[in-house]
This record gives sequence, structure tokens and C-alpha cells, in this order.
Amino acid sequence: MTINRKYQILYWVVFLLSLLLRLWLTLVNRQANDSHMAVIYLILKTDRLPLWRACGECIQPKLYHYIAAMVIEGLGVARTDISALWLTAQMVNFVAGMITLIIAWIFIKGLPFKNNLLKLLAFALTALNPALLGINAQATNDTFVILFCTLALYFTYLFCQKQKIGTFVLILLFTELGVVSKPNAWVTVIAILLILIVRASTNKVQSKNAWLFSVAFLIMIPVLTVINPLSQYIVNFQNFGTPIPMTQRRVPLPYLAAYTPGCEPQKINPANVYCRPGILSVKSGFFTFKIIDLLEHPRNEGVSEGYPAFRTSFWTFMYAGAHSIHFLNFPDAWSTTGTEGFTNARGIFILALLPTILILIGLVIEVTLFLKGVFRRDPALIESTSHGLFACTFIGYLLFVAIYTYMYRDFSFMKAIFAFPALLTFPYLFLRAAEPLYALLSKRIRWSTYILDASMIALLIFYILDSGTMIAQIYLNRYPF
Repeated sequence: MTINRKYQILYWVVFLLSLLLRLWLTLVNRQANDSHMAVIYLILKTDRLPLWRACGECIQPKLYHYIAAMVIEGLGVARTDISALWLTAQMVNFVAGMITLIIAWIFIKGLPFKNNLLKLLAFALTALNPALLGINAQATNDTFVILFCTLALYFTYLFCQKQKIGTFVLILLFTELGVVSKPNAWVTVIAILLILIVRASTNKVQSKNAWLFSVAFLIMIPVLTVINPLSQYIVNFQNFGTPIPMTQRRVPLPYLAAYTPGCEPQKINPANVYCRPGILSVKSGFFTFKIIDLLEHPRNEGVSEGYPAFRTSFWTFMYAGAHSIHFLNFPDAWSTTGTEGFTNARGIFILALLPTILILIGLVIEVTLFLKGVFRRDPALIESTSHGLFACTFIGYLLFVAIYTYMYRDFSFMKAIFAFPALLTFPYLFLRAAEPLYALLSKRIRWSTYILDASMIALLIFYILDSGTMIAQIYLNRYPF
């Protein structure tokens, strides 16, 4: 059997295992982080798109909810069968998650990196990531925005290589579908627009056409979004004076270094749960990484008093939420008590440091190459970074979540899944750093590469255990013996 054949088999093993875990979790689960099922119920009941104040999540664009409702109608699911309604809505996301993995597989295999083992590991780290797997099994709009932003970024990557009208149309289509899935897709819109402008500014051969594409994208996405009834921008503006209503109440912005009052546990207004520590100051919130505190208590406690120390650290909370399905400890059926699962979580948070550091190093390399290309006016060097596509998208989503958290301060805004529409940037930046590192170590300390491989394989095992124990936990909660 050839080496390529072996890798192909391993790709299939990883893909099918990730699908099996997703399907199993989808079949046993009947809860979600947010009440998006209420939106679907209202669509089924009234045969129209509900407005903002009709329910908690009615503020959202309605693509996922509308598609889920149409699938429920098409399959003839009884509206009185609550479990079947949940399952159908979750299966829509299972399919969307599967398509996302297929695009990630195609993307990673097509990248110009030569180390096949690292590319396989990059795919496995993406496909088996417990946080991504968990959201793919819930009835929320997150999986849709991840899918369509992934498709938009993939076709933008292809467009950077070869300018084709058909590819540009697909970029428009999937970007628009992302925006009418969830508002954070606007970060993808901005990233793609910037890349199109950079490409137009540096492509001397096709400069005129490149500028036309940039202007077309700048005009068409807002226009298509406004006229799309699933965005509800027009009716929101007519009824509430704004195209994107916000339900969160503003709180005092955090001071630079001093403790910021306003979100003390004992002063929380029950009517405003969005003021739980959280960000207590800019310094403690955005300039700390409390890994020791995380390892001591590797699970979030969603209570107003006695919260773990890492909950006031943006980077710690984001890091943990990006790697463990158990960390957020919510919804109820997904939560645990005591020290259950701490050993596996600690294993994940220790081992995940390696790929996380490599992603950050990859970001530095990518930004450095891009800026060198800009200052040297070297189109080839700029093109080698896809005109800064992955660095811009990665930074954009981190900034979005950071600003969101800065404005509202509650720990619930520090959700790693808010940055998951940048999914393709993670394996790309990982490979950008890992391949030269492995090449260097192979020449000087070859045995160290085996240690790195073993640590990432161990992380994948912990990932599988993290998801598997969640499946078992939910199943036993629903069907106790």
C-alpha cells in the first residue's frame, strides 16, 4: 500500500469518526445554548418570520430557523412531538456540519504544504474539535454561519489564485447566506472586502477588473442583505428604528487597570443577567492568561458568586471554550458537578497549548510575510499569503469577540464559537508554523518531532473522550437506569 493510500484511509477514518460522534450527540441531545427552537416554533405556528420582541432569539436573522421549519414541514413532523422537532432541527445542523468538514478536508489537502502527516493532523484537530462538534449537534444558528463563512473563505482563497466570475458569484452567495444566518458574519464580509482591495491594489495585470470586483462586492452584499427578507433589516428599521436590534443592556465600560464597579455579584439585577464577572478591568481581562487557575478548576461555573478566577480572563476563557465540550457547563443536561471529567479536561488544556501556540506563531509568520510584500511591493509575496486573507480573518474575529466582551463584560460574551466562522484559518495558520518547525527539527533533533506527533495524537484521543463522555452523560440523563 502506498503512503498516499494510507493517508487517504486515515482521512476517511477521521472524517467518519467525527461524523459518528456528531450523529450520536445529535440523536441523544435535546437542549441548546440559546432558545432558537422558540423561533422555529413561531414560524411553524404563524407561518411568518417573528419580529424581535416575540422571543429571546427572534433578534437573529432567520435563515437557519426558516430552513429548519421548512424541513420540519416537508417531512411532516408532528408539531406536538417536541422531541422530533428538536431532532429534526438538530439534524439540519448535522448535515451543515458534515458539509463544513468536507470543505475543510478539500481545503487542507489542497494547501501548498508538503508534510502530509501535519496536514492530516490539521484536519483531525479540526474535525474532532469537541467545541465545534458540540455546536453542530445543537439547534442554533451557529453551525450555519460557520458553514457559509467557511464556504465564502474557501472560494475567496480560490479567487485569490485565479480570478473567475463564477468563483466571485459563489463568494457573494455564501457571504450573503452567512450574513442572514448570524450578524457576526459581517466580520467575514469586512475581511473579504479588504482582501479584494489589497488584490486590486497589488495586481498590476488585472487591476481594472480587480477593482470592479471590489466595488461590486462592497455594493452588492449590503444591498442583497437589506432586500433579503430573512435578514429582517427593513422591518426591524420600520418597527424599532435600527436594522440590528440589541437586547443587551449597556454596562459601565471597564477601567484600564483598576477594578471596575457595576458587575459585582451581589448587585446584579435579576432582570439583567448580562453583568456577571466577566471583565473587571482591561488589564485583568485582556492581559492575562490564567492557565494555572484553569488547570485547578477546568470547568466554568455559571453562578454569580464563587466563580473560578479564570472567568475574568478573556484569553483563558476563549482558549478553554475552543477546546472542550464540557468547559462551558451549559445547558443543564451538558453540565456536571464536583470534579467529574477534570482529568480529561486538564489533559486537553495542557496538550492543546502546542497547536494553539503554533497557530499564533503561524499568524506572526503570515502577517510578517504579508507586510514584507506590501512594503517591498512584491506581488508574489503578497499572493503567497492569499493577500492576507487568513491573517485578516483570524484577527478580525478575535477583535470582534474582544470588543463585544469589552462592551458588555459578562463572561457569556466570551464564546469561542463566535470566532469559529474563521474555521479555515486555524488549520492554515497551524500548518504555516508547524511545517518549517518540523523541517528544522528533522534536521537537528529528529526525535523531538516524534514527541510533538505523540502529543497531538494524545490530544485527539482526549478530544474523542471529551465528546464521548458528553454523549454518555446526556444519554444517561435522559434514560437513567
